[in-house]
Amino acid sequence: MNVQTYLTTLKENGIAWVDKLLQSEFTQTKPGSITHLLYGAKPSEQSINIKFGRYGEVLAKELIGYNPNIELLKCGVQKINDKKKDVDLLWIDNAKKIVYYRELKGNIELDTEKLPATVNKCKEIEQSLTETYAGFEINCGILNWSVYSREILTAGLSNIKAFEGAGIKIDHMSDFLRHVGFEWSETDFYQHFRELGEKIRTSFE
Repeated sequence: MNVQTYLTTLKENGIAWVDKLLQSEFTQTKPGSITHLLYGAKPSEQSINIKFGRYGEVLAKELIGYNPNIELLKCGVQKINDKKKDVDLLWIDNAKKIVYYRELKGNIELDTEKLPATVNKCKEIEQSLTETYAGFEINCGILNWSVYSREILTAGLSNIKAFEGAGIKIDHMSDFLRHVGFEWSETDFYQHFRELGEKIRTSFE
C-alpha cells in the first residue's frame, strides 16, 4: 500500500474513532463557571480534550504500522523495576538496533509538579529498557503529537527547555514522522485535525 492510500485509510479511521468517541459520556459544565453562565450545561471542553488525547496514541501506532522495518512493542501498563508503569509508546528498529520510547503529550504545558514526575518516569523506563535490550541504543523522549513542528510554538517553551535540560528530548509530529519513515505534510496534518474538531463541535450544537 502506498503512502497516500495508507494516509487516506488512517484519516478515515480517525473519523470513525471520533464517531465512537462522541457516543461516550462527557462531563457537563456546572453552575459556578462563566461557561455555564454564558451557555448553560454543555460538555466541558476539558472533558472533550482529555478523551480526545487518547487519539494521539492510536495515530502514532498506526503510523508505526506502515513501516515493515520497525516493530511496535508492548505498550501500556507493565512492570518496571518492580513498579507498574504506563508505557505510552514503544517500538524497535532491529536493523539499526534502536529502541524508541516516547511519552505522549497533547499539551506540553505541564504544571510544575507533573514536570519532574514525568522526567523521573522517563529516566526510570529508559534505565529498564537499557537492561532489557542490551546492545541496543535507547532513544527516549516525549512526543508532543499535537504540534507538527516547534517553530510555531509560543507557549510551553520553558517546559521544553526544562525537559531537554534534564536529558529528555522533545519530538513533535514532524520528528516522529522522520523516525517512522512516513510522509505527511504539515498542511494536510492540520487539516485532518480541523475536520475532526469541526465534527466534534457540530455534534454538540
